[in-house]
Amino acid sequence: MNVADDATKWNTGPSFDSDSRWYKGPSFLREPKERWPMQSTKEISGTDAASEEVHIVAVHQKIGVLVEVGRFSSWKRLVRTMVQVYRAVKVWKHFLGREKSSSLPERDDFVKAEEALWRQAQASTYPEEIRDLKNGHRVQKRSPLHKLSPVLDEHGVIRMDSRISSAPHVSYAAKYPVLLPREHRITFLLVQEFHQRFLHANGETVCNELRQQFYVPKLRVLVRKVSRECQHCKIQRARPVPPLMAPLPKVRLTPFIRPFTFVGVDYMGPFMVKIGRSSVKRWICLFTCLTIRAIHLELVHSLSTASCIMAFRRFVARRGAPSEVFSDNGTNFVGANRQLSEEKRKLEKINEGCASTFTNAHTQWYFNVPVAPHMGGPWERMVRSVKVAMQAISDSQRHPSDEVIETIMIEAEAIVNSRPLTYVPLEDENEAALTPNHFLLYGSTGIKQPATNPVVDGNVLRDSYRMSQRIVNDFWIRWTREYLPMLTRRTKWFEPAKPLEPGDLVIVVDETSRNSWERGRVLETYPDKSGQVRRAKIQTSRGVFNRPAVKLAVLDVAIHDKVMEGVPREPEVVHGAGNVAETPRYDEQTVKRLTVPSD
Repeated sequence: MNVADDATKWNTGPSFDSDSRWYKGPSFLREPKERWPMQSTKEISGTDAASEEVHIVAVHQKIGVLVEVGRFSSWKRLVRTMVQVYRAVKVWKHFLGREKSSSLPERDDFVKAEEALWRQAQASTYPEEIRDLKNGHRVQKRSPLHKLSPVLDEHGVIRMDSRISSAPHVSYAAKYPVLLPREHRITFLLVQEFHQRFLHANGETVCNELRQQFYVPKLRVLVRKVSRECQHCKIQRARPVPPLMAPLPKVRLTPFIRPFTFVGVDYMGPFMVKIGRSSVKRWICLFTCLTIRAIHLELVHSLSTASCIMAFRRFVARRGAPSEVFSDNGTNFVGANRQLSEEKRKLEKINEGCASTFTNAHTQWYFNVPVAPHMGGPWERMVRSVKVAMQAISDSQRHPSDEVIETIMIEAEAIVNSRPLTYVPLEDENEAALTPNHFLLYGSTGIKQPATNPVVDGNVLRDSYRMSQRIVNDFWIRWTREYLPMLTRRTKWFEPAKPLEPGDLVIVVDETSRNSWERGRVLETYPDKSGQVRRAKIQTSRGVFNRPAVKLAVLDVAIHDKVMEGVPREPEVVHGAGNVAETPRYDEQTVKRLTVPSD
């Protein structure tokens, strides 16, 4: 009548249909309770009951754990704690008169402490093997220690009976290395100690030194794991992760507009100019059209705000007032010596003065994030092109005069504006490639207008204007068809990166040596339309700054929780900030330690 028996009595051909008793239960349950079958019981006397008692004896070997190793993040601290445990035992024996006790820990105390830790790691992983070896039997074939010839020494530690036991001038630990499980926390801390002892340098050195005393299965895997979780190595290996290359702004992609409507501005120099018997400095202010990639150069006599304003006025008088102006915040003069620092401060004043002078209803001035030259790529690349052209022109002029350097500058401007924007024209390969001068001069070097009689006729004037407009439109159509498709492909930074978050600890990557990089904390992020964070506000020991994401290396200062065999889940451990950290991601001590200036 037991329906559960149908699952095992396959020889009777059980049925598991929806109408079978496997789903509906036995048939007597649908009858009145009075007609249910009764269970027959047999009275058992007291003597029979006593004789039928079953006695079960369970043997359980309890392994004593003196120290909870999951609470420790350092091998030295774990060993010292174990030494204090043995010291406490000695003190109690001394009080009982059984043993003498010294005031300081001795070498034997450390040896016993290490052996106790090895036994603890082995007992939690290889209990059956230890029982077999204590009983004088060989370990079973299914044991992972079967092929390692394990033996127990006089201290109860499992060692490997190696083939070099007869080698002279070899230590006892090298002949009979201690067998340690790779997954145990004690083994992890021991490998971490060797990793720190050899200055986080070479994993093969750590493996070689460990093999002199221990045998750990797949040791190289464990050494690499220790290196990945080492906080010092994490900081040393921290590198900025650039976000996915951003799409081009609208100012780079807008056709059918006047040249130099959207302008990028940058300074280049200084250039030494000879005046009389002395040499003075001159700079070149470079204006580049962000759409057609044409340039305009102005000679600047100083880094003062007034000189920059006059250069900008000359540019506006010749090319027209731009709608938007972009600059790089003057950080191209950052340097270590005092002179470059002074020029940096002067250039910052120039930017502020120009922005306040020329920002009006028709013109808006924008600044890029400091220390982000990649955001000013259009004019940075033009600076290099101009320098190459000027060097080729003035190779023999070491210190030219003002007149000579201005002539060289204008010739370099004409050369750069005559460069092709595309490789080969689409319609006819014999046709001239599109250049910035096509938009400025209606040709790569200018179009010669045919000689005409001075006829004053409105129709002629209108026709000439329409012809010039048609020529310009043809250039813009070629620009759209030939030049724009070349900008579609990303040249670097192909993968999206994890966005920065407020509270992240970062290293501000600078042009100086790595030891001089500052550490700080992210206060605020500025994501773009796609969600990628490309700049952030950073708090350092010197103040609050705006920096691009490509200059910020996130520090992974928290070790994630680990679950090891025989070891309970341990909280987050912060390297150098104490033994165990609490639940917050970063405690205040860690933040202060990581944001102080580096030595």
